[in-house]
Amino acid sequence: MDFGTPNQLDIIHNRLKAHYGSPAAGLRFSLIEMLVVAMLGSRTRDHVSLRAYHKLQRKFETPQVLAYADPEDVYGCIREITFARTYAAYIPEALQAIIRKCGALDLESLRSMAVEQALTWLQSLRGVGPKISACVLNFSELQMRALVIDTHYLRFALRFQLVHGDMRANAAAAIRAIQRLVPDAWLAADTEQHHVLVKRLAQEFCVSGTPRCHGCPLQDACPYAAFRGFGRPRSGSGL
Repeated sequence: MDFGTPNQLDIIHNRLKAHYGSPAAGLRFSLIEMLVVAMLGSRTRDHVSLRAYHKLQRKFETPQVLAYADPEDVYGCIREITFARTYAAYIPEALQAIIRKCGALDLESLRSMAVEQALTWLQSLRGVGPKISACVLNFSELQMRALVIDTHYLRFALRFQLVHGDMRANAAAAIRAIQRLVPDAWLAADTEQHHVLVKRLAQEFCVSGTPRCHGCPLQDACPYAAFRGFGRPRSGSGL
C-alpha cells in the first residue's frame, strides 16, 4: 500500500532534533515590538540588534513616539547594526504606514489572516521582506506557523534540493516554495524550532563556500554531499 512520500521537512526536522535536541523557545515580543526587533536584526547578530532595540526603548519610550522620530535620532541609537542609515528611515516609515492602514499602531488584524495573507500584508510595509515578516508572525506573541527562512536556510535548501535554480535571482520564489513544504500538522513551535535547527546546521556544517559535509548529521541523505563524494542518500530515507 502506498502511504505517500514522506514530507522532506519532517524528515530533516526529526533528524536534526535527534542530533541537536529540541531548541528552547525564544523571547516573545508584542507584534509591533517584534517588527522593530526583526528590522534591526535583518542582517545583524541578535545580541547587537537587541542592544540597539533597548537603546530605542530608552530614548523613545513608546512605539508611537518612535513612529514620528527623526531618522537621525533613530540612527544614533542603532548605528551598530548593518545598514543602520537605511533602517533608521525604514522603521519610522513602516510604523507610520501601519497607523495609516489600520487607524492605529496595532497589528491585531493579522490574527484573522491565513499565514500567506499575513506575510503578504506585512511585506507591503517599507523595508519588510520575507524574513522580517515571518519573524513577526512566528517569534511574536502571535505565534503563527510561518517559517523564518534566512540566507543560511536558503543555502541549505539549494544544496539539499528543497528548491532548484538560482536562489539569488529569485529568492522570494524559493522562500514561497519552502513555506509551502511546511507540514500541515506543524504548530508554530515546530516552525520556530525548525528555523533554529537548520540555522545551526548551516552555521556548523552547511557553511558558505566549501561545506563541511564530513560529520554532518544529514550527510547520508544530502544530494550535494553525494555529489562531493561523501556518500549518497540512503534507500528508504524518503529524500
